[in-house]
Amino acid sequence: MSRLEYTILYLLSKAKEKDISNLSKFQIMKLIYLLEVEAYKFTGRSFFDSVYFKRGENGPISVDIYTALENLMGKYIEGKIVKKPDYPYPRHCISLKKNIKKFELKDTEKIFLNSVFGSYLDSSQKKLKAVAYSTEPMKEIIKKEKKMHRVLKGRHLNLNLVPLDEEMIDLFKYE
Repeated sequence: MSRLEYTILYLLSKAKEKDISNLSKFQIMKLIYLLEVEAYKFTGRSFFDSVYFKRGENGPISVDIYTALENLMGKYIEGKIVKKPDYPYPRHCISLKKNIKKFELKDTEKIFLNSVFGSYLDSSQKKLKAVAYSTEPMKEIIKKEKKMHRVLKGRHLNLNLVPLDEEMIDLFKYE
């Protein structure tokens, strides 16, 4: 199982602990993206080995996340499509099929995941989209889109644009 797959399972288990029975694919996509942004912000590098994000119609998307969800479907997670009266589009809901006891993640990684997911897990889809759009990679692509007068769907999002946190810069100065 990949690090991304373990992270998705960990995310779904944290949601379940907060009595959130499922997450939409949209929420999973944005939460994993925000995790990557935070990793770049505090470490200057990716949390994952090879997860790439592109500009989608509703912000950052990753084929890698879709692939990970497909790999987990059936054995670890289940999906269903739900239509709600207050939202015009069907929601693709993902939930754990069974409780996961062991994650191949270090304690320090779990602390980091808890911090990021704790900040955003209760957020609505609208709020997650707004936060994702406020990140440097999305702001950069939106700037390009305004110049070109079109949405640049499929363009790679450059996470190296995420500035390193000032406190981290100070820490590195004294090492």
